[in-house]
Amino acid sequence: MILLTLILSSGVCFADNYVGGIPLTPAQSGTVDGGVYVDSYYGTANQGINDAKTIGHTFTLPDNAEIEWAMLLTTVYCGHMQNNYVGTANVSFNGVTLGNETLNVPFNFIANGGNDGEAYVQVNDHVNRVTSDYMMYYDVTSLVKAGENTAVVSTAPLDGSFDGRIKLITLVVAYNDGSGDKILYQINRGHDADTYYVEDYQGETYVGSTDFEADLPEGSSLVDAELTVVHMASTDGTYTFNGNNLISGTPQGTYCGSNTWDVKDELESTGKNTLTYDRNAGFYKCALGILTAEYTTSSSDDTGDDTSDDTGDDTSDDTGDDTSDDTGDDTSDDTGDDTSGNTSEETSSADLGIQDVKVSHNGLAKAWNKLNNTVSVTVINNGPENADSFALELYSDGTPVESRQVTGLANGATETVDFSWKPEDIKDYTLKAVVVPGSIISDTDTTNNELSKTQEVLHNGYAGDNPLETYAHGTVKGNIIYDYGNSSYSNKVFSGDTYSVSHSLELPEGATVKFARLYNFWTWSATATVGVIPSMSLQFEGNSLTPEAEYDDQKGWGSVYDYPTGTWAYDITGLVTGSGTYTTVVTNTHSDTGNFVCFDGIALLVVYEDSSGEEIEYWINEGCDMVSTMSTSGGLTPEEATVEIPFEGSIDLSNVDEARLWTTVQSGGHDGISLEFNEMNTSGIYDSTPYSDLDIDEARAVGTYLLTENNRARIIPPLVTDNSGDYLVPSNSILIVSYKDGTSATPALSLSASTLNVTVGEETEVVYSVTSDDSPVEGALVSLSGCATGSGETDANGTVALAVNASCEGAITAEASKDGYTGAELTQQAKEASSSGSDPDAEASLNVTLIPAVSLTLSPNSLDFGTVSLGTPSETLNFTLQNNGDTSIKVTAEVVDQEDGPFETGLLLDQSIWSSYSKIIAAESSETSEAQLDLPANYPSTGEFQGRLLFWAEAA
Repeated sequence: MILLTLILSSGVCFADNYVGGIPLTPAQSGTVDGGVYVDSYYGTANQGINDAKTIGHTFTLPDNAEIEWAMLLTTVYCGHMQNNYVGTANVSFNGVTLGNETLNVPFNFIANGGNDGEAYVQVNDHVNRVTSDYMMYYDVTSLVKAGENTAVVSTAPLDGSFDGRIKLITLVVAYNDGSGDKILYQINRGHDADTYYVEDYQGETYVGSTDFEADLPEGSSLVDAELTVVHMASTDGTYTFNGNNLISGTPQGTYCGSNTWDVKDELESTGKNTLTYDRNAGFYKCALGILTAEYTTSSSDDTGDDTSDDTGDDTSDDTGDDTSDDTGDDTSDDTGDDTSGNTSEETSSADLGIQDVKVSHNGLAKAWNKLNNTVSVTVINNGPENADSFALELYSDGTPVESRQVTGLANGATETVDFSWKPEDIKDYTLKAVVVPGSIISDTDTTNNELSKTQEVLHNGYAGDNPLETYAHGTVKGNIIYDYGNSSYSNKVFSGDTYSVSHSLELPEGATVKFARLYNFWTWSATATVGVIPSMSLQFEGNSLTPEAEYDDQKGWGSVYDYPTGTWAYDITGLVTGSGTYTTVVTNTHSDTGNFVCFDGIALLVVYEDSSGEEIEYWINEGCDMVSTMSTSGGLTPEEATVEIPFEGSIDLSNVDEARLWTTVQSGGHDGISLEFNEMNTSGIYDSTPYSDLDIDEARAVGTYLLTENNRARIIPPLVTDNSGDYLVPSNSILIVSYKDGTSATPALSLSASTLNVTVGEETEVVYSVTSDDSPVEGALVSLSGCATGSGETDANGTVALAVNASCEGAITAEASKDGYTGAELTQQAKEASSSGSDPDAEASLNVTLIPAVSLTLSPNSLDFGTVSLGTPSETLNFTLQNNGDTSIKVTAEVVDQEDGPFETGLLLDQSIWSSYSKIIAAESSETSEAQLDLPANYPSTGEFQGRLLFWAEAA
């Protein structure tokens, strides 16, 4: 039996002679067949100062990990290198409290006498302080499990100066996985500082170091060796291993990071191996050094009974009677007399087997749908001879993924082959790796030629998978206003609380509003720690509105902070009439007091017509695509997390005067974010203007980058190595093109319909008219989508009649298109003949119905009668009908009520039952009416009710 050992120990190392510190010394060592897992939360960015805070981080271990040893390490910044700023730290792991630490000790530099002569303060057996950082470390061997593990660190000040930001939360786990690999490991822990004070004040240079003593047995084969360093510094240090320079990186956190190097070629199999680390900036700290060495041994190394390989006394394989393999009497294997052993036709005897199948995405042990993941298949040759070329095949649910050729494999060696795998669905897949020996290999054991693995595939919401949609594309003689008012980040708005924003709008004299839209940018919506879509009401100038479009996105995986973010858009066309100040109030209406939502801001968009203005062509895009390349993003690359913004349509470049682009990004504020517009690529533009939670890049000139058709913008997060990547949510984009001759080179279509309302289940013939510059357009395609489908081309009069069969209650979108023209859209409404149901808000929603040549708007668009006693009339509510057309109209009313509802029975309009309501409204004028609910004392129903009041307008 051969004893194999790797002895790792810390070498002699002195702390920073001016400041102090704790050199790295061994914390744990051993042998495993799985490996050493190391992962960290790298913090302090975007953490508040001098307030309570909680940081959680989820660590994902391999599913088959069997834990041998584990340590959780975290560091907290107190706010000063020597002063005693007092606070607390609560550390828990998988729901178990590890420590409620009181951080209440000063620190003195060695130059100032030290800490009772020591270069550090040992607070207790698992907490120390060096300069401004407290380090806490806990044995969590019994708490770690395969799969996801969550650590939570909370800090709170006990005085007004304690900072409390959390720099590191690091988990180190030595584990087995049953693979049979041989991996020796050592974890060295310290709190070693390296500062410029030594040079500036003592004229000395400090370089930290720690030694690893290795003693690998003779005849063993080193497969791999890796060295990892976890540090605390805003700028990474410089490193050597056995005198060889190692490449530095960029810290993943604001003041912390890690590096991992392949040191197989530098490792000394016996004797001392030395790691050194030195600062690259004013301050640097080293917290962990981790060395692993994987090796193999041949079967002959496991017994001393047969010394045939080491002595000349018995040179045969089993007996002294036959020395044919080692003597010159039979040279058939070694001489040119018989070369049969060297021809390609001879079959070799090798036992090839699949040793392991691992799945990852850019190094993270996860698999995402619709993204390329890596499947690493490790094959081993168990001998007794070397194997020539053979194939490795990978199958997903029985379907071939790829076949790769391996040129050969020595006896006892392993090789890992990476396959690219892009699953489409969210489910558990069965992956199967198969080794195919080929005709020149005699595989002595075929039972190990296959290995299957069940792999969970999830969707990663941080991917760029929700392109911003074009809400409106058209032309206008006038301009566009996009204003964020006095928006600011709200922090958490709990149930019952409000958030308000005012916009001061100034239109040119004589300008009229073509349409207006309000954008509510919200984020971090949750009840307690569970992410939910928010419940909220929005009032614009006192009018209760419901969103016309709701966009949201969510991380979709992990055990913590899976909170959605969204953009809700509201049509306020009839409510913005000119210059003035407009106020929006949003209320969190969730019933749970633990519910909260945060608001990044509110934007007001106005497209106005101005006879003295220039004609512009505009594209207005909206949506919500949450993307991230941070270390918590699941290993996404910038390309995978890129947000697409299309601007479809054709442009005559020879007639373009200028083009400008607006983009709005919730969160972000990272200089590394890039904006592309066709061939333009620029970064540093999302600089927290007006503030980081609502970063708006305004009116960027992009005219020189325009294409003749299908222009496109892209917003791209930074690399994870660029200050730990970034999290951002692109939500709005506006492209405006103006032309030299004042008109768009591409004529625009206009679309109208004989009616905008149809009834579900009843076929309605609708005549659609398509014009351009008031002239009929023949051959335009009119197509329907939404609650009805169908299409047809216009005739010489620019009209087409379609039979509209609505299949659901809701919107029908009609779109007109023709080559050489900018398309047009209009929205119709499909209504049920009658509807029933209840709504706890007990409000009567008002809807506006338009017919050709008639324009009618209503304010407000909901009436809430509150609580009404039977036999007693409700309060009187006023509403205004505005005729925006150029002819007088007659307006009548209709009530749609639920079963046993009160509105059909008791709704009075101008003191009379609603069915007798009739108003004549002159062109471009308005009428105000009264609504009241009056029910008899013996009315049979009680409770909360909701109905709908519809107004029908026709030419008078």
